[in-house]
Amino acid sequence: MRSVVKLFLFFITALLAVTPLYAATPVGDWFLQAGANGDGKSAASPTGSSAAIEHQSAEGDTIILLPADTALEGGLALKAGQKLIGVSDSGRKPVLTNSNSTRNEGCGIVLADSNRVLNLRIENTHASGIYGPSTSTAHIESVDVHNANWSASFVEASYSTLPGSLPHGGMMFVHSRSLDSSSGEVSVTSSRVTQAAGFGIVSITSGSAHSSLSVSHTKVEGGSRIGFFDAGISTLVQGSAAKVQLEITDSEVQGRMSRSGRNVMVVASSGAHANARIQRFVSGPTGQDGIVGAVMQSPSEISISISDSLIEGAGQMNVEGSLINLPPDDPSQANRARVSIDIEGSTIRSAGAVSGFEDVAANVWLGASQFLKDQPPARGEYQLRIRDSRIEGAGRSGLEFGDLELLHQGQVDKSKYDVVLRGNTIVNNGDAEIMIYAPGVSIDARKNCWGHAEGLAEQRVTVLPPARLSQLDVTEPIYCEWKRGDTHH
Repeated sequence: MRSVVKLFLFFITALLAVTPLYAATPVGDWFLQAGANGDGKSAASPTGSSAAIEHQSAEGDTIILLPADTALEGGLALKAGQKLIGVSDSGRKPVLTNSNSTRNEGCGIVLADSNRVLNLRIENTHASGIYGPSTSTAHIESVDVHNANWSASFVEASYSTLPGSLPHGGMMFVHSRSLDSSSGEVSVTSSRVTQAAGFGIVSITSGSAHSSLSVSHTKVEGGSRIGFFDAGISTLVQGSAAKVQLEITDSEVQGRMSRSGRNVMVVASSGAHANARIQRFVSGPTGQDGIVGAVMQSPSEISISISDSLIEGAGQMNVEGSLINLPPDDPSQANRARVSIDIEGSTIRSAGAVSGFEDVAANVWLGASQFLKDQPPARGEYQLRIRDSRIEGAGRSGLEFGDLELLHQGQVDKSKYDVVLRGNTIVNNGDAEIMIYAPGVSIDARKNCWGHAEGLAEQRVTVLPPARLSQLDVTEPIYCEWKRGDTHH
C-alpha cells in the first residue's frame, strides 16, 4: 500500500507543478481514507472524516483520497480551486458515498469554482454523485458514478417550461451567473455514469450565463425515470441572453429505457441559444429518442451537428428536432424559433427496436410537438442537412416531416423546412423511406441511393395533403452496394 501511495504522490507533485493555482495563498495537501483516524496532514496519518477536511482545508488545496476496503461516507464539499484526487490500488479506485440527506444535500461531491476531480468512484448517493449548484469551471476525469440519486431527490434550480421540479442525477452542473462573470466551462473525460436516476450528466444554464459542457471518452448507461426526466446527457438553457455549447466526442450513451428515455437531450426556451457538436458517438437502445433538440419557446434556437457516429435502436426517433407550442417568450418575436441539424458520415438505423413506438418510429423526424393541446402548433424554421450517411431499418419511416396528429386534428403546420440530402443510402425503412405532412417542406434529395438503380419508387414515399409530392426532388439517384437486410455501415 505505501509503495502505491508514494508513487502516486510523485505523480501529484508533478501535476501540481504544471497546474495553475486558484490563488496566491499557500496550498496544502490533505489525506482522506475510509476508516482512518489521523489528522489528515500526511499519507501516513490520513483522516476518515470528510467533515474535518472541509473545516481545515483552504481554497486551492489538494485533497487525496487513499484506497480502502470500504467507501468513505458523508460526501465532500470542495472549496474554490480545490482538487480531489483518488489513489488506485491494484486498479481499484477509492470509493466515496453519501446516504445522508442532511449532509452535503446527500451528494457525493459538491463543487465550488475551479475544481478538479480525478480518479475515484462515487456510488449509492442519496442525491447527485457530483453536484455543482453554481458552477463556473470544473474538470472531471476518470470518475465513475454508480446508482446516483437513488432517493429520487430534486434540486433547487428550476426550468420553467418543463413539467415538475428538476431531479438530481449522476453529474449535475448549474450555471446562472451574469455576463459579468467568466463563462462556465465543465469537462467530463474518461468517466462512466451508470444507473443514475433522473439525469446521467446534465448542464442547466439560465439568466444571462454562457456555459459549455464537454464530454469525451465517457460512457453513460442505464438509469431510471423521475417524472418527465429520463436522460443520459442533457443541456437545458433558458433566458434571452443565455447560451450553451455542448460537445460530445468518442463517447456512448444507452439504456434509458422508460417511455421518456432519451440519450441526448438539448432544450432551449425563453430566447436562449444552444449549440451541440457530437462526434464519434454511439447512441444505443433507449426507450424514446436517441438525440433530440427541442425549442420550447420562440425566439430560441438550437443547432446540432453530428458526425462519424452510430445512432440506433431508439424506441421512437433516433434523431429528432421539434418546436414546442408554448406561448413565445417575446410576443414581438413569435414564430422565430429555429432548429438546425447537420449529419455527416453517420449510420442512423433501427428506430422502433424498443417496444412501445414501433408503429410511429422514424430514424429522423422534424416537426411540431403539441405540448399544450389548446394552443396552435408552433411556427418557425427547420433546417436539415444529411451527407454521406446511412438511414435504414426504421419501424415506420426513414425521414419524416410534420406531425400526423396535427392533420388528424385538422390543423396545418406552417413552419418552413429546408432539407438537403446528398450521397446517402436510404433503404429498408418500414412503411416508407420519406413521409411528408407539412406544406412548408422543401426536400432536395438528389444524388442519393434508394436501393434500386431506378431510384426512389413513388410507393416508398408517403405524402398527405396539404403537402404535395412536388415538394420532394429525388432525381439523379446514385448506385450503392446494398441488399435487403443489410444494416451495416
